[in-house]
Amino acid sequence: MEPSLIESAWPNSLRWFLTQGLTSFTPWHFMQTPDEMAFAANAFRREDVSNGEVFVFARRQDCDDFAGLELVGGRVTEKVVYFHPVFSDSSKGSPRTWNIVITTYEDVFEFVAQRVVPDMKDWALTEDARDL
Repeated sequence: MEPSLIESAWPNSLRWFLTQGLTSFTPWHFMQTPDEMAFAANAFRREDVSNGEVFVFARRQDCDDFAGLELVGGRVTEKVVYFHPVFSDSSKGSPRTWNIVITTYEDVFEFVAQRVVPDMKDWALTEDARDL
């Protein structure tokens, strides 16, 4: 991501990865532009049973799993929320009754260490690096 697109209000843990160009961790990919995953943030806003909000920065390529930084009072926090929305249309009268949040992490480093790296290892067991 271009340094000019990285906002200083984002936690240092996210900025650390982005400023170094560390964005592709197959099957996980970090955002290339700040609004790239706004559609997932909107789905979270509609579907989260606690009515929370997140700034989405990562997506798993083989399913609709996302990671976002929790927003509190409109401010981005360090806390990472790992979630799986179903992209339901709430206008059809189907209220959400289950939690789309899979788990949370203290920060981006913990998310990468506990979720991204193990997923990369699993992926590497079935896919050769030359096929990436």
